[in-house]
Amino acid sequence: MVLELLGTLSLRNETPPVPVSAQQKKSLGLLAVLALAGRQGLPRDRIEAYLWPESSASLAQHSLDQAVYAIRQALGSSFILSSGRELRLNPELVQVDTWEFEEAIRAHQWAAAVELYKGTLLDGFHFTDSREFESWIDSERSRLRREYQTAVEFLANAAAESGDHARSLTWWRGLVTSDPLSAGATKKLMLALFAAGDRAGAVKHARLYQELVRQELEIEPDPEIERLAASFTHPRIAEAAESSAVRKARQDQSISADESVEAPTNPSVTPSITRRTLEGKKSGRRERVALYAVIPIAILISGAAIWGWIRPSSSKPVLRYRLVVDSTEAIAKGSSWSGRIALSPDGSRLAYIGGPRSQLLIRSRDRLHAIAMPGTEGVTNPFFSPDGKHVGFLEDGGVRIAAIDGGPSIRLTHGGPSIIVTDTLTGLAGASWGADGMIYADNDGSNGLVRVEAKPGAVPNRFTTLDTANNEFDHTWPDVLPNGKGVLFTVTYSGEKGVKGRFSYAIAVAAIPSGKHRVILQGATYARYASSGHLLYVTDDKRLMAVPFDQNSMTVRGEPIALTEGIRTGLGGSADLGISATGTLVYSTGAETGTQELVWVTRDGKADAVDPEWSGEFLGFPALSPDGKRVAVTRSANGEPFEVSIKRLDRGPSVHLAGDGNENFQPSWAPDGRSVTFTSNPAKGPSYVVIERADGGAPGAPELHRTGNIFNAGWSPDGKWLIVTTDTLGAGDILGMRPGVDTAPIPLVATAFTETSPAISPNGRWLAYSSNESGRDEIYVSHFPDTRVGKWEVSTSGGTEPVWSHRGTELFYRDASGNLVATVVNANLDFSVGRSTILFPAAGYESLRYTPQYAVAPDDKRFLMIRPLETGTPDKLIVVENWFEEFKARSRESEPAPRR
Repeated sequence: MVLELLGTLSLRNETPPVPVSAQQKKSLGLLAVLALAGRQGLPRDRIEAYLWPESSASLAQHSLDQAVYAIRQALGSSFILSSGRELRLNPELVQVDTWEFEEAIRAHQWAAAVELYKGTLLDGFHFTDSREFESWIDSERSRLRREYQTAVEFLANAAAESGDHARSLTWWRGLVTSDPLSAGATKKLMLALFAAGDRAGAVKHARLYQELVRQELEIEPDPEIERLAASFTHPRIAEAAESSAVRKARQDQSISADESVEAPTNPSVTPSITRRTLEGKKSGRRERVALYAVIPIAILISGAAIWGWIRPSSSKPVLRYRLVVDSTEAIAKGSSWSGRIALSPDGSRLAYIGGPRSQLLIRSRDRLHAIAMPGTEGVTNPFFSPDGKHVGFLEDGGVRIAAIDGGPSIRLTHGGPSIIVTDTLTGLAGASWGADGMIYADNDGSNGLVRVEAKPGAVPNRFTTLDTANNEFDHTWPDVLPNGKGVLFTVTYSGEKGVKGRFSYAIAVAAIPSGKHRVILQGATYARYASSGHLLYVTDDKRLMAVPFDQNSMTVRGEPIALTEGIRTGLGGSADLGISATGTLVYSTGAETGTQELVWVTRDGKADAVDPEWSGEFLGFPALSPDGKRVAVTRSANGEPFEVSIKRLDRGPSVHLAGDGNENFQPSWAPDGRSVTFTSNPAKGPSYVVIERADGGAPGAPELHRTGNIFNAGWSPDGKWLIVTTDTLGAGDILGMRPGVDTAPIPLVATAFTETSPAISPNGRWLAYSSNESGRDEIYVSHFPDTRVGKWEVSTSGGTEPVWSHRGTELFYRDASGNLVATVVNANLDFSVGRSTILFPAAGYESLRYTPQYAVAPDDKRFLMIRPLETGTPDKLIVVENWFEEFKARSRESEPAPRR
């Protein structure tokens, strides 16, 4: 039995024919779902949610049972296998084309993979109205298409290296057919046509591409297409290039047969191609240079590099161009305080946060598409290891790293998507990997930097210390110097160093290993060291600057020069900026500075702005008043410090709470709705809890002080308990205090692990929280206030940010993939866990491991969430090759003229 998902969905068998009952739409849909899940299968509840999203739990379960029964009756009782709560296809009874396709890709059997790919995954087959399911299908569809294109690229290059230009053209045409709007594929086809002597065909295809882009996308096509076409129509240049290609073709005829490679037409020849590519790099490179002899000529004519990431030529022209990506791989709308891009040291890979699920994407310079790292939804701040073989990223207080294999496709090793280096202490404002094997990272809260060894389970240690005497408020955005002597980073000032109470920034350098630091540049942020001996940084007015810098003495040695303007910046001095040691610079531009807005999101994922006129550079920790008519939220605008604002919903006025002159955040309401409790974070000393009237009529009064920081202050429904969390080194604990009864907080959940996000049920009997005791964050519920009586695990696929429904019958949280999940619970005298349902993908909304970044409406039908504000001007990724040469030229221009 053969199940085909690539192209039109079909189930076929030669003898006997497939029964009609097994070819019904619902039966085929179930088989397709199980096939896409792979050989491991899927849990029943996930299948029910995919195929019967509108049905009740009991009805969906019944429908699935009926569908499985019908298939087993038609195809055999063992066609679908059951294992506990999971269902899977029996691989001994069915061949699945997607399975065979991916096996061919993994084995580098490119011709076999291309033959199996008969079209877009499940082309024309519509399942249900499940948004989460459609998102999964779209993701798989894009992934398989990218793998197919990778195979076609390999075959095209192999044919070209063997001198079979006709076969190479066939492959390039196939690639363009699969992605007709790709500028990269179009340019490669044009070059192949020109190398084969078909100048007119190359120019004709350029015109077809340009017309298609204008009609389908309603934008102007990539200008490099026009420049390349113009170079092909230039008589002298075209004649010279054509002669060069003909001479090389004659030379290729003298190459011995055992050194040549024919384009593969069946899987059996693929190993020889792979071996030839690996063992014959020198000859392959020589042939490739000859084949594309037109490339340097095209560059001289057009004045810009082919987008295909060809390495800089010996003349080292400065090349600047916009990196065009598919809409499914577009850079994510920026978080207000995180960097989104990183460039590997050799410039061969770009890591960035993007796609519809805000995942970590890695794009190789020789590929048309990026590869998404599974399980990285909602992560931030990618960074590379010094050797470029690993990529790291931050995730809500933790550092994770993954190995990158340098094969035809990018894959993850270490037995999974990534390994956790540490899940405590680190913040969100950047990390950098040093040659000493240490990762230097932002600390949680307003603190100095920390450093942690790049190995699983490593314990972070404090590296720098705030100079509070000079009003240093935070240390962020580290960048380790290549010689290992120091770390560049951004200093955030408040108070006297700030302007009218706002933050200001400076660049400092800290010595390794002492951590002692000194400021080297004022009015600057996001420093990055360049191997040319320069320090790049961003100014308050979004200019990218470069200044000579000696990494041995760690001192500035000259005057700065502006490289460009309009750099995209965010809160806390963040920017999108990546530099390679080979002279490549990548940055993003954008009209807005990470502005965010409040939105209402329904249970099926539909979002509407609360008030389009009310936004900020940062919004966080939304808390609805008991009557649901007001929201307390942390807000920052125009570079000012965090403050707590109270806004009447939806488009009513807002007031700012007076606070006590410090950074104020994480508000929560008193049960009577008359006052708001929040955390105050002074420049000196630990944070503490403040209570203030909700109308802002009087300054706040401190309620709770400790020797260490305290966060997440919230009240029990009866107003008798004040609950807080700590950030103890290596762990966090949940504490409780009865004002007027207890003289100090008492431990409620305090272990060697990290417990955070406490939430008390509406009836006051149960405490929900997140803990990493199992090795990753999951949601647990304990009795309250005596948490020792019992404990239940609610989530099984990762969980953070628990929030109770107002009726107390559901517990909402985010799973490890960033989805918002609703779990039915019985939370009366006894506690039990029911069915969990994924409501909608929430990776595109703000999230934070330690505190919920959403609130639930009184009717439990909507969620108040935070998202990046839509702008009329999308962010653009700009690539500059050989920017060192540009700096040299501008340095010469800035030198004083010689005296006469």
